[in-house]
Amino acid sequence: MSTSTISISNHNTTKYIHGYTTDEQDRLIKQSNFLEPYIYSNVDFSNCHHIIEVGCGVGAQIQLLLNRWPHLKITGVDISQAQIHRASEFLKPYIEAGRVSLYVSHDGELPLPDECFDGALICFVLEHAHNPLNVLKQIKRVMKSGSSLYCTEAFNAGVHTYPTCLAFQTYWEIFNRYQKELKGDPDVGLKLSNLALKAGFSEVNANCVPIYLDDRVKDTSRRINLIDWFIEAILSVAPALIAQDKITPYLIEEMKQELSWLKHNQDTVFVYPFQQIKAVK
Repeated sequence: MSTSTISISNHNTTKYIHGYTTDEQDRLIKQSNFLEPYIYSNVDFSNCHHIIEVGCGVGAQIQLLLNRWPHLKITGVDISQAQIHRASEFLKPYIEAGRVSLYVSHDGELPLPDECFDGALICFVLEHAHNPLNVLKQIKRVMKSGSSLYCTEAFNAGVHTYPTCLAFQTYWEIFNRYQKELKGDPDVGLKLSNLALKAGFSEVNANCVPIYLDDRVKDTSRRINLIDWFIEAILSVAPALIAQDKITPYLIEEMKQELSWLKHNQDTVFVYPFQQIKAVK
């Protein structure tokens, strides 16, 4: 472990719905590259010097940020020692160059002084947090006055397919119910503006970042890549659901067939609407 990686917690009480396996860590890196054009179209850290990413996981977003804004220094914080360990390996050259520091935190508490960052990022983290409001309050505390937080989150209730995929619909309901059982919120994206205002941010701008597939997408490879990404993401939870007898392997096969059909039929519609805010301290 790099000397730039600091742990303030030896345990983790938050159960991450996707797990911490090596395969899942690899998937997160792959996913970040796939979603980059969607997430960063309205994100701008060009005037920042030192920013923080809360819930940095394996460091996939940090690498994208460094590629986009090579002048940045970035501090990453995550509750999982396993994720930070992988991030320290993945980002080793940047850590050695003094551009990245990594910390293990716990329950949203940040082991950092007040007003030390001029920008902040959260990406698909609050949906897993037991207390997302506290996370936002902690981030606001460490941000300088006038700086901006960009937060992108899920709104799973907004996912839609046409025609209706019954097996997928069943799986999706079980998936989201399981996340709620883990004290997460699969629809937290819809609540971002309210949460940010309650946390004390003075200005909040919200927009939808939809992944949309319909007859306008003629490129077959693009259609295939989009559906394959989505299938891989939601199936990362399948082993846990099977182990708890919440679903059967048969349901998974039925769902995969339904979603695969969307790849090649131009009349189908698939919508996955992320929600994103820019909140100013």
